[in-house]
Amino acid sequence: MLKKGEKKKFNLRSFTTFSLVISTVIMSVSGFILYVAPPGRIANWGTWKLLLFTKAEWQALHTIFSYLFFIFFIIHLFFVNWKGFLTYFRSKVRAGLNKKWELVTAILLSTVIFIGTLRYWTPFGPIMVFGDRVKESWAGKIEIPPVLHMEDFTLDSLSVRFGGIPVEELVKTFIENKIRVSDDKKTLEIIARENNTTPAAIYRILNLKYNPAGKGAGGKEGAGSGESQAGYGKYTLKNIAENTGLELSGLITMLKKMGIEADGNTSVRAIADRLGFTPREVYDMLTGE
Repeated sequence: MLKKGEKKKFNLRSFTTFSLVISTVIMSVSGFILYVAPPGRIANWGTWKLLLFTKAEWQALHTIFSYLFFIFFIIHLFFVNWKGFLTYFRSKVRAGLNKKWELVTAILLSTVIFIGTLRYWTPFGPIMVFGDRVKESWAGKIEIPPVLHMEDFTLDSLSVRFGGIPVEELVKTFIENKIRVSDDKKTLEIIARENNTTPAAIYRILNLKYNPAGKGAGGKEGAGSGESQAGYGKYTLKNIAENTGLELSGLITMLKKMGIEADGNTSVRAIADRLGFTPREVYDMLTGE
């Protein structure tokens, strides 16, 4: 019982326990979300969110709370319950290890899971394959960058993409749209983060001004330019062969020489993602247009 006017002391044991539970919950939720999140080449463009947060934010939460869990575990073990832990440890050393079969079983099970996960044994392999399929399924549902990992483009790279528009002009356009650029050598991702927005939104500002018709370098339509590009992305190699009269085997051989394994059902979008091209550029390359 607290005496009148006496303040209740801060309970380190309760604080540590609550912190461990909260960290466990957040690690579990973020781990599952990262299991189904799209690949970085799509998610880093900033148009994908789940439960209000982007993939990068979920990764940050998962990492930080994993570290916090470890820290609170050490506090819980060696500072809060250290007396009980030492007493238990000493008693077991004196009495001998009475739970040896449980220990051996735990070690064997953990070893099987460890090796099985690395070598894709069943059921661990199918679980990871399923996750990969879910990740890739996001590609046709959300906006993706015109070029693979375009969030890493600097303004110099963007200048080339927009036909040689001077970097100073790009910076001026950003300022007109209330986007701060502290260093023109920074990437789209960093500029977006500093302005509390996404690389996709940053790129869209430039694309609307310098590429209003949705044309990419060389006058071809860009991947982020609406229905036209979406249509090219949905073509399969079989579709292209049927529409153009080209041999399907020839298209597959062409891609194989470029290091891409494909078949008749492989989509232009999948090939574009591998090569870092736009779907239109892949279609033109395959058809010789």
